[in-house]
Amino acid sequence: MGVETIDSDSYAPSRFIDCLIVFSGFLASIIQPVILLFSGKDVNDAIWPHAYRTLQTTMLLRENVGMMVFFAVVLFCTSIIFVNQQIKGKPNNLVMQRILLFLLGLICGFITLYFLLDVFYLRGAFLLLPTSYGIILLTILLIVGGVPRLPKTETKYNFTTRTLHLLGVFFAAWLLMPGIPAMIGIAPSPPEKPIIGYGAEPGPFDTVMNIHSYSMPEEVEKIILSQEQDIDFSVYLTLPQLSEDLPLDSIPLALLSHGWGYPVYAEYTDWISHLSAKGMAVAFIQYPSYIDPPIPEGLTGIDVEGASNYPHHTYRALAIASALDTLQNVALDNSRHETVDLALGNATINPSHLWIGGHSLGGAYSFIQLYESMEREWGNETLFIDIESGWTRPNQVELQPNLSRVPNDAMVHIARGVDDMTVDACYSVYHQQVFNFLPNEQVLYIEIQSDLYGFPRLVGTHYLPTDSVHDTLADYGVYRRIDAQADWVVARSRGDYITEDWAYQHLIDSDILRNMGDWSDGTKASPLLIYQDALNTESKFQYCKTFEGKL
Repeated sequence: MGVETIDSDSYAPSRFIDCLIVFSGFLASIIQPVILLFSGKDVNDAIWPHAYRTLQTTMLLRENVGMMVFFAVVLFCTSIIFVNQQIKGKPNNLVMQRILLFLLGLICGFITLYFLLDVFYLRGAFLLLPTSYGIILLTILLIVGGVPRLPKTETKYNFTTRTLHLLGVFFAAWLLMPGIPAMIGIAPSPPEKPIIGYGAEPGPFDTVMNIHSYSMPEEVEKIILSQEQDIDFSVYLTLPQLSEDLPLDSIPLALLSHGWGYPVYAEYTDWISHLSAKGMAVAFIQYPSYIDPPIPEGLTGIDVEGASNYPHHTYRALAIASALDTLQNVALDNSRHETVDLALGNATINPSHLWIGGHSLGGAYSFIQLYESMEREWGNETLFIDIESGWTRPNQVELQPNLSRVPNDAMVHIARGVDDMTVDACYSVYHQQVFNFLPNEQVLYIEIQSDLYGFPRLVGTHYLPTDSVHDTLADYGVYRRIDAQADWVVARSRGDYITEDWAYQHLIDSDILRNMGDWSDGTKASPLLIYQDALNTESKFQYCKTFEGKL
């Protein structure tokens, strides 16, 4: 895989060393996923660290486009200097040449990983990352191989290296071309984040968070795997800071659950802030993901119609129940924690007005939260359930919520990005069916469409509700709804019928809910897709009737 660098043989490295150096660079780029894969991790876990670094890099590039342009110009000028030196017959230093060959292999490996991530996860979301890869690749190729030349048949080696060099230059140009409009500022910008109203900055209350660890049940404690044995599983309680001048007797309660293997409060702070700043107490419940429960002999795994019989559900439900017991003690009982008194004064937390929600497996575990809440007689006056990118819920009989206790005017949003490559849509479609006893207009399945029209590109991925990928698509497709949901629950707890109706109009199937704003050139952003009975009315979900999930 070597490339022709100079015509003089005095500085030309051996072909074998060339290939070995390039291969070493390629191997270095993929070594972490390979090691994790061979250590027993599944593909998702093996590639996740690199995927997360890729995400962080992309967000950094988005925020520093000017700096990226500056470095692109510097690299381009550097490559011109080296090409000019080679034209004058001055070859590259051998050590530097080999370093560049290593970097060539490294960048080729990163590009390979990028394309794999794009196919299975990113779905065209990243524009500047491949552009930056293209700039670096082009620079290295020009410095190492000089001006691209048509291949000659003088020797097989020269023909091969010149061909690869020429193709590499064209490939690098192809990578960087789509990002040029964004770099020079002529690509349309996404819709502006709302300045006021739903989807704007959280408010009107400031919030404060305190952590309350809970006692992990012994049968759960002993099956937690090493990945999470150092975690002090807790309830992260976020409260609005109420003014003494505000005559409030009570505030509602919200229960939020995280995704599988992601008990990271910092990834859900935006979601929590939008809920709590409206005047709600928000309990972020950590539960163990990495557990190894005993599997009953002869048990066959079943994952159909959005629910599964995995024993893991039972043990996590025990942990969640213990967390809610702690929440009861520190926040709801008369002898509540002093931090609650400091934030709320004389106001109490009234779980009769309840919001339940979660992301991924945490979205599915909204059903466990619902089971516990109905048993505790929470949510008997107001109930909103929000499931974002929900995964498989429990099918164990003992974990099924008593739906007869759900208020008749309860509302449900089940949302998913159309380019969610982690969890299939069938889970959400069947979660909607659980609530078919409620009026259709109160139970919506919402698809958040991707929109690649301008820059940054807006892609509805699995991680849209997390802080790491909080963008305009999330502002309109997720947080605007979260604000309206919180407003609806809070208004009902106060008997504020005007605000309740206003929020309700933003939560039902309407142009208000579907609208996702306009790109900077006036083009409408792709609207939300809303289904009141997705399984039975939409042909694209008919495959769900025979869909079987895999753990």
